[in-house]
Formats: sequence, structure tokens, C-alpha cells
Amino acid sequence: MDDISRSNPDRLIQRLRTERDQLLTLLKALPDISFVIDEDGLYVRVIGGANEAMYVSGKGLEGHSVAEALPPTVAEACLEAIRTALRTGDMQTLEYQLRVDDVAVLTPTAREATQDGIEQCFEDRVLPLPGYDHPKPVVLWVAVNITPRKQLEQYWRQAAETDPLTGIANRRALFERAHSEVERARRYGHPLSLLILDIDHFKSINTRFGHARGDEALRCFTQACAELLRTSDRLGRIGGEEFVILLPDTDLSGAASLGKRVVAQTRSIAVADTSIAQTLTVSAGTASVDHGEGFEEALRRADAALSRAKAHGRNRLETDDTPAGPDEPEAPAD
Repeated sequence: MDDISRSNPDRLIQRLRTERDQLLTLLKALPDISFVIDEDGLYVRVIGGANEAMYVSGKGLEGHSVAEALPPTVAEACLEAIRTALRTGDMQTLEYQLRVDDVAVLTPTAREATQDGIEQCFEDRVLPLPGYDHPKPVVLWVAVNITPRKQLEQYWRQAAETDPLTGIANRRALFERAHSEVERARRYGHPLSLLILDIDHFKSINTRFGHARGDEALRCFTQACAELLRTSDRLGRIGGEEFVILLPDTDLSGAASLGKRVVAQTRSIAVADTSIAQTLTVSAGTASVDHGEGFEEALRRADAALSRAKAHGRNRLETDDTPAGPDEPEAPAD
């Protein structure tokens, strides 16, 4: 305390009030929202949240508990973080997803100020707040809306795993999924099969109709395949006009049945502004993953069956259990 403050208490009080007002102004201007919450989960005070594009007004939470305000699973996680922070003295962090409509005690005005049903992602930090004027121990809870970051991460993750032309899995994503499916098949003793598909004479399609129509043919083909698949199946593009379908819980007979349907459906594909409907066909080979075998070995056997399909006239399916003849011709080049 300086000499002027000692000699003039009123001036000291005024200075303290000014500092308090400045601090409150600063806290209100904080872009992220924070809460003072006691050990029972009671919202004692709401601070900040000035970024209205990212946060709704949380003033309506004051006087309510997290159990009243939040869905049960989120409320339980929050209470656990609060009590752990108070018990250990260490900062706790957690992430969760929440919709505005999930917060039961928000005012109608706060709800109307948001887009209904939009799920937000939050990264929260919880640390003890000693010396706060409240009957029970409290924490400072800093909530940061990380939805844009999560959306960007999801975008780049999808971009890294998706074929940009067709929107299905790219080679890397398909192989990663295949290795996971092989491990799952081994663990539970379930069958796993695959189809390898190659659109016949695709280079001539590009030559006759142009690359734009060829690209459209690829998209139409993948859509036609997707219509025949289960949610557990995985379609991926591994080359220019070459595709693989992973078929979990499917034996060779089931894979062959699907392969024949793909071959038949391909013949009916119509691509706008072309006569590809009469020229688009596909050759297919199928194999099942044997016990102790990796995905690459099964893929090689399916590829050998595909070569036989091409050698036998294309527009057909061959299975891995079809033995190759001694004088079987090589598959013709496209």
C-alpha cells in the first residue's frame, strides 16, 4: 500500500473498485467461456464467452448443477474431473461433444440464437481455484470450442483416405482396412473374401468418348457396385480402372455370387451423352483369405483369377478355386 492510500482510504477504495471493474470487463471480454463450479457440480459463476459465433450465453447455468444441465454421461465425466482436480491439485483435461439442445437449463433465447442440432466439440481444462469466496471448494473450468479444428481434422483425414474422383476408399485406406479385417477374421475364425474388378477396355472408352466421360463411367461404376454392398463391405480403387471389394464374414461362394451380380449390373450402366451402356463391362476375380494367410497373398490369387477371366473373353467372373489349364492363354492387354 502506498503513502497516498494510507492517508486517503476513500481513494484506496475507489482504486480497488476501478481495478475490480477493469478485471470484470476483461473477464467478460474473454472469447472462450469459463465457469466457476463447486465440488458438487454447482455452477457458481459464468465468465467470458464473448465469441458469440462459438458460444451461447451461459448465464442461465448459474445456480444449476452439471447434473441438471448436461446429459448424464457428460455430467458424470465433468464431476469426475472436478473431484479429481480438487483431490490432486492437478489440472484435468477432457473432450466431449454436445448440442445446445442437450443443455437442459439454457434459456429459450440462448437456444434460438444457435443452429438446432449442430453438435459441438469441446476441449476443457479444470483446475482448482483456491481462495474463492464460496462455502465449498471450487474449480475454474475453461471450455474451448474446438469444433472447427475437429472438422478440419476430419476433412484432411477423409482426403487422405478417399479417392478424389469416385469418393470411395483409396489404395492406402483399403489396404489398411484389409489388414484390420484379416486380423479380425483370424481372431474370431470368420471367413473373409475379396473381389478384384477391372473395367474392360477402359482405355478405348477414354479414346472414344474423352476422359471426362471416362471419369463419369468410373463414378457410375462405383455407384452401381455400392448399391449391391452391405454396410460392412468396403469398396476401394487401387488403380486407374481397378477396384477391390472386401467382404467380411463372406466365404468364396458368397463372394462369387456378389461378383456375378456386379458383372451383370455393369452391363446396364448408362453414362450420360455416350453409348457406353452397350460397351461398359467388367472382369472379376475372387478369392478367400486362407488360414494364416495375409491380405496380399489372397489378393494375388484373386488377381490370378481376374487374369483368367480376361483370358476367357472378359465380361465374366472367375474364382480362385477354378484350376488353371495347362495351356491357358495369358490375359490380353487392354
